Amino acid sequence: MISKYVPLAAITMILATYVGPNSSVFFDNLDKILPLFAGKIQFIRDFIEYGSEEMCDTVPDQHSEYDYIVVGAGSAGSTLAARLSEDRDVRVLLIEAGGHEFLVHDIPIMALHLYFNKAIHWDYATEPSNQFCLGKENHQCRVPVGKVMGGTSTVNFMIATRGNKKDYDEWAKLTGDSSWSYQEMLKYFKKLETFDVDLAKVDPAYHNFTGPVRIANIPYRTKIADAFVEAGAELGYSAGDYNGPRQTGFHYMQTNQVHGERMSANRAYLHPIAKDRANLHVSMNSHVTKILVDPSKKVAYGAQFTKYEKYSKPRRFEVYARREVIVCAGALNTPKLLMLSGLGPAQHLRSLGIPVVQDLPGVGENLQDHIGYGGLSFLVNDTVAISVSDIVDLSKSFTADYLNRRQGPMTTLGSIEAIGYVDVDEPEPRASLARDRPNMELMFGSLHLGNDKSLHLPFAISEEHWLQSFSRGLDRHGWLVWPILLRPKSRGRVLLRSANPRAKPKLLMNYLSHRDDVRVAVKGIRRAVDVSRTRAMRRYGSELQLSPVPGCSERLAHDTDEFWECALRTYTMTLWHFCGTCKMGRDTDRMAVVNTKLQTCNSKYEQFFPRRALHALDHAAQPWAWSPAIADSALNASSSYVANVGPRYARLRKETAGGGWCPKRQIEASVREWIQVDLVDWHLVTHVETQGRFDHGRGQEYSEEFTVEYWRPGFAAWRSYKLADGRE
Repeated sequence: MISKYVPLAAITMILATYVGPNSSVFFDNLDKILPLFAGKIQFIRDFIEYGSEEMCDTVPDQHSEYDYIVVGAGSAGSTLAARLSEDRDVRVLLIEAGGHEFLVHDIPIMALHLYFNKAIHWDYATEPSNQFCLGKENHQCRVPVGKVMGGTSTVNFMIATRGNKKDYDEWAKLTGDSSWSYQEMLKYFKKLETFDVDLAKVDPAYHNFTGPVRIANIPYRTKIADAFVEAGAELGYSAGDYNGPRQTGFHYMQTNQVHGERMSANRAYLHPIAKDRANLHVSMNSHVTKILVDPSKKVAYGAQFTKYEKYSKPRRFEVYARREVIVCAGALNTPKLLMLSGLGPAQHLRSLGIPVVQDLPGVGENLQDHIGYGGLSFLVNDTVAISVSDIVDLSKSFTADYLNRRQGPMTTLGSIEAIGYVDVDEPEPRASLARDRPNMELMFGSLHLGNDKSLHLPFAISEEHWLQSFSRGLDRHGWLVWPILLRPKSRGRVLLRSANPRAKPKLLMNYLSHRDDVRVAVKGIRRAVDVSRTRAMRRYGSELQLSPVPGCSERLAHDTDEFWECALRTYTMTLWHFCGTCKMGRDTDRMAVVNTKLQTCNSKYEQFFPRRALHALDHAAQPWAWSPAIADSALNASSSYVANVGPRYARLRKETAGGGWCPKRQIEASVREWIQVDLVDWHLVTHVETQGRFDHGRGQEYSEEFTVEYWRPGFAAWRSYKLADGRE
């Protein structure tokens, strides 16, 4: 148990101010020191209480069987495990490669420094390149994907952003499935949130106030953040709720926080049920190495993993799923795991000696990421921003304020406080606001990378580059903007390095390989510089730090497009928003890995795994299930249509021989209730019946009589099915 407190000891040493060798400093600042020590004691109490709310780590029995196996306890996996286990009659196993989330991880200002802790992330990196990340060590961008309860939601910047409405509508158009449209997705965005934003006008049509995830503004705000939002208004971009009616504009950041602490998916979905959800089992420090798939039936039936425990040798387990194996391992590890399991591009798998279970050429392809420029720093002539030296300055009490009351600059998201959404191809702000389809995000931070010697390290910026490009702002107040591409056109891929599950994947990002990404990004850089020239920012003497960029300044004139492209390729910034490697698509898209219900493709004709399903699920998390031969997605119309009740998400529960339906409550008391099943392909239907509702076997609302009607292409109307003797 003592080892659990090592992170706490480390963080309190980092956060604590020191009095130095001169004892008079101690007595001169006694009024500041006492609250600091009191805060430490309170934080230790909070730390212990937090630990008691974590899910318990369990060791599964070898060859044990569960209804559902969920791989990965990140945003999707935590949510899905909590939702599936609501049915107390099913057993769910959640497998996570990392360990517990600690309260230390939830201090917002520490977001950047979590990337030093390799115990809670995978420590991946892009393959070396001569086209991007040139100012990084070995020309590689760091890729710290979360390996901890809560996944990357436990190590990221806590920024709450839904995305643009038109992106979802485009998904619906591309896939032919309207359930991915913004209007359909909105009800799920609302369902998950407790919206507690106070710096923007809130329209209840877009928000909910009783969900599991709290979304709020940051408790602390610097004057330079106010100036940034004011600068947007000066340029013609109003502030508001970017998760509401309009995204375009300059806004105060919305964040996943509760009481000044990070609110990860683990904290939102698993903490509340940790004490009373006996049917949900969590195996931590467990690295899944293979999905077990029957090669002849193409049926996923379990998972193989290695569990690592202190003071004992790693042990390998095989566990089995009666219903579904659901992979929520993230956009980098999901394709890796599928390929290790024989599901992926056949030629690549064979080259590594991996038996091909199913040729899925799209696995690992289509890799996308939000990238931008990380080299913009602006200095000011006033103490209106955040400085590392201020945080550890005994006289300012910032540390004590946080430890005691969860207030002050340590509640900022690694100093990120505001955000701008702009269309850099539309010079007229009013037209941009009306169209509301921004192509650049201007992420504002009140702490620039030159302020302290440690700030460049999480981004792997080399020492040489930091000294030349950033160090002139050491200990000075200032701010930064990261111009980020919202819809990059460059595409990368994930490949296996070897057949060894412990080998890191090859991440071939191909950043900036599409010329339009370069064009839009350079415009975004210029728009960010325009912000610094507004009256609002000049009020504090804001000036672009004109330091040389090694490899660019020697041969290119500053402020030319060529210079900014070179700088962009030198200080390429990734926000680690990887996606697309298990592409969702239509049945006719050979590069699609999952259909629009996120079910994994089975053959060149894009049929899907029957009976026991293999799902690749990482962005949206809803519990689709399967009958022995007909997917729940076939249950798509009825006399009732109520979200989370009607047949769109009808779920199979206790019927051991199959069957679907029904809502948890009877919707209509008349005899007119009906359900429509779309079989899509040819099926031989051998038996149709109704049975009692699953009210613990009591069989309520049993239907004594029913009729069957059928329709297929070419029929003008539905036809009644009749027996051989002519009876319906």
